[in-house]
Amino acid sequence: MNKMLLLVGAGIGYVLGARAGRERYDQIADQANKLWTDPRVQTKVEEVKAKAPEMAHQVGEQAKSKVDEAKHRVSGGSSGSGMGSDSGSGSGDTFQNATGSYDPETGTTTVDTTGFGPGGEKLP
Repeated sequence: MNKMLLLVGAGIGYVLGARAGRERYDQIADQANKLWTDPRVQTKVEEVKAKAPEMAHQVGEQAKSKVDEAKHRVSGGSSGSGMGSDSGSGSGDTFQNATGSYDPETGTTTVDTTGFGPGGEKLP
């Protein structure tokens, strides 16, 4: 996957950096279009699309476990307040800040989806 991203990035960089004129650009664009529409490439694209939700779930689970590990280290192994500010519920394990919250008891994670971040409601 990393090699594919590298190749795509190199291709885009070459296209954007090419100084051979419109003719060469058209050649490169045609080759890229042929590659993208190749059935083998489209098969791989569909495989990645199908696997993306599973991978997103795995990444989310790994992130939750890392948060739990970090909270455990910061609190010295006790169930203290952990990282960040407490939610005020009294549990001490719930994490909340301006961009979201996490409750390890229910496994619930909420994230600011407005795209504005903290103070977004104050934007003009």
